[in-house]
Amino acid sequence: MNWTRLLLSARGRINRLTFLSGLLPVIFLLALVWFYLEKLTGLLPRWADILLPAAIALEALYFLACLAAKRMHDYGRPAHFLWLLFSPLIVTGLFLIQQKYFHLSSYEGAVVVYTVLFSLAMLAFLWMLVELIFLRSDQNDNRFGAAANRT
Repeated sequence: MNWTRLLLSARGRINRLTFLSGLLPVIFLLALVWFYLEKLTGLLPRWADILLPAAIALEALYFLACLAAKRMHDYGRPAHFLWLLFSPLIVTGLFLIQQKYFHLSSYEGAVVVYTVLFSLAMLAFLWMLVELIFLRSDQNDNRFGAAANRT
């Protein structure tokens, strides 16, 4: 298995087993962020306390996006459905931007709207996880590559 191609390229197809084994480095990077935030915050300068975990988390998200795109290609879905996988992050980011830069006279309406949006985003996220992990591979060649020994 070529790990560089697996984690850095969104082209091609991978089966479920390769997808799950490719998640190991992503989980390791996210565990590294958690460990850093839990144990090492405050030991480095303030800019490093912010930049280092953010850089590691962005790297892990990129790896996850490449893996998920190839897995979606395997069952014939284009990669632009990745926004469903990352929709909880998108909604959370929009909420934080709105809270910081757009001062509303009443936050109750915004909280209700964002609660509904976040709930829908979590449903989309869970659906994409089910598809990525449990959906069978396309047994025939498709526009993303040739069929191989698939599970």
